[in-house]
Amino acid sequence: MTALPGVANAAAPTAPYDAFTINGSVWNYSFDPGNATIALGGRGPEGFDFSATTPGSGHWFHALVAAPQGKTLGLGTFPTTRMGDATHYALDVFGDGVGCSDSSGSVTIHALTRDAATNAITSIAASYYQDCYDTNGEIRWHSDQSYVNGIRTPSFLGFGTVDVGHSSPVQTVTITSSGSSALKLGTASLGGAVPDAYTITGDTCTNATLQYGQSCTIGVRGQPTAGGDQDATLTVPDNTTFGKRTIGLGMSGRLDAEGTYVPVIPSRLLDTREGNGAPKAPLGGGQTMYLQVTGRGGVPSSKVSAVVLNMTVTGPTSAGYLTVYPTGITRPTASNLNFPAGWTGANAVTVPVGTDGQVDIFNAAGNVHVIADVLGYYYAYDDTHTQWAGGQYQPTLPERVLDTRDSAFGGALAPSEYVRIPVSYGSAVDSHIRALAVNITAVTPTMGGFVTAWNGIGPPPTASTLNFTPGSVVPNFAVVPTAWCFQCGGGGYPSIGVGNYSGGYTHIVVDIFGFYDDGQLPGGLRFHPLTPTRIVDTRDGLGASTFTGTGTKTVTAPTAVAGDNTYALVTNVTGVDPANSTYLSLWATGDTKPTVSNLNLTPHEVRPNAAFVPVGPGNKFNVFNAAWKVDVVIDVSGTFEFAPGSALPGQVSSLDRQGPLHSGSTGTPQRQTLP
Repeated sequence: MTALPGVANAAAPTAPYDAFTINGSVWNYSFDPGNATIALGGRGPEGFDFSATTPGSGHWFHALVAAPQGKTLGLGTFPTTRMGDATHYALDVFGDGVGCSDSSGSVTIHALTRDAATNAITSIAASYYQDCYDTNGEIRWHSDQSYVNGIRTPSFLGFGTVDVGHSSPVQTVTITSSGSSALKLGTASLGGAVPDAYTITGDTCTNATLQYGQSCTIGVRGQPTAGGDQDATLTVPDNTTFGKRTIGLGMSGRLDAEGTYVPVIPSRLLDTREGNGAPKAPLGGGQTMYLQVTGRGGVPSSKVSAVVLNMTVTGPTSAGYLTVYPTGITRPTASNLNFPAGWTGANAVTVPVGTDGQVDIFNAAGNVHVIADVLGYYYAYDDTHTQWAGGQYQPTLPERVLDTRDSAFGGALAPSEYVRIPVSYGSAVDSHIRALAVNITAVTPTMGGFVTAWNGIGPPPTASTLNFTPGSVVPNFAVVPTAWCFQCGGGGYPSIGVGNYSGGYTHIVVDIFGFYDDGQLPGGLRFHPLTPTRIVDTRDGLGASTFTGTGTKTVTAPTAVAGDNTYALVTNVTGVDPANSTYLSLWATGDTKPTVSNLNLTPHEVRPNAAFVPVGPGNKFNVFNAAWKVDVVIDVSGTFEFAPGSALPGQVSSLDRQGPLHSGSTGTPQRQTLP
């Protein structure tokens, strides 16, 4: 505890005491003859006018107290109104040009003496409370009765505007003992409307005893839990007649752009076959390349937390895998794309951005050419952008929105043919949709080639979504920008385009798992990047055991990757050495098993696929294996978190868990020829 300059060296008040203390939401003063002129004016036997003035600083305060008409002041505690009446004492405390037109409260007369000849008050000790501005204090006039008081500086801590998910600088309140007796303090606590928006730090006041002039401090940090006003109070119990010191806390929470997503036109950032983004040479076994991702392909040069890439390998000389991770950290135990020798294939990767806006790409074995197309990016913390700078993720009911094997569609896509696929979640939602999170599967193509997914407008970009060989079943997850399809029926619907780039026919299956909005729909999710972390490896019993046939296993996401506001995991799911053809589906525990798959597997392969996996209560999710023995590996590169304050009162969100949004599209997929 330290002493305030100019106070510690002053002598403590001595009896008989003249003092006037005023504490409340507006006032916080302690006057005695050392800093003010104290006066008592008589109002007959029924009352008095008590005042304190400080000519140097210009402060002036009055307390008018009077007994009910026809009665005289007496000892005890009495209810008050401002003007008094037949049953209430009058109490009016005002000063510095501020007063109240109406108030109620109480006054306690502890001690009172009068002149025997004139009946004038010769000494008084009283305490009071007035609900106007929550004002309370002590009155002493020539009294031997001691008093306790504390000055809090300041009386209100204003933290301004602070972004949700971030903290303000610490602000400090000082409490100084200013009475004739020691100020004894209890345990500081937070209360009021939103106490969880604040944290007490550096507290030297709790259980302290302060002599006159001594002080203690309490630090408070603000961390808003939602957008909008975040008001609270800091309360410290004490031994004054009022019983506590209260400091108001105020802050406005703001949602910035952190964790929101911006889709871009797919753009090629890396192709080792052509020397784009790296030397013109395959990536060797055990080698790592550094890929610049910011400032290229529509990605800003700064304020980016992660990018979504479609990674493709071609011509590997041996079996191996790629690990993609932020530059500047130790390579994690995780994989993003597993491949056999001679294979060409792709997988979507969400990877946090590392040092200088780069990511590392590690090749475990053999020589392999690597291709990377950027699909979009997530904002990092940036207080210069508003919450609408990017979009939030809205999980939906996983469902199949296209299957060319259905007779109603008309058969497989022909060479150089594409289909525009509409979705609809209602007119109030559709205009806000900016990208779809989908799983695209090529089924039994007649010739090798690749699929490109884009918004369906104009020529497709120079990028591929998945590669296939004849007779294969190849899935790949993708985040695809949308455009309005007026030809799809009705007044138009948000849609994506999926095209067949091969010399033969192929069936296409598209399953949707969610969409990205424009940041203006309620209850969306925001991306939180993580160092890629392995949470399941059934080969080692991590998170679950090996599947020995058809069945479902429940996985609990560890606290290292999931918290109270986590609603989904951004994962890479790998099936390892299935005994025969099978598929995997993942969904939140407590929800109904979806009718779609996340990963299709053929015998004895190692195949990955990205997946946004929702979690249920306790951050649990289910993994279903359709048949046969298979091992499963799951790596997490981020989470989708609920942004408090993104849902306005009365608005309905897909996070209400009353059932995710369902695509009730009445639109018709449109087959067209690739330009």
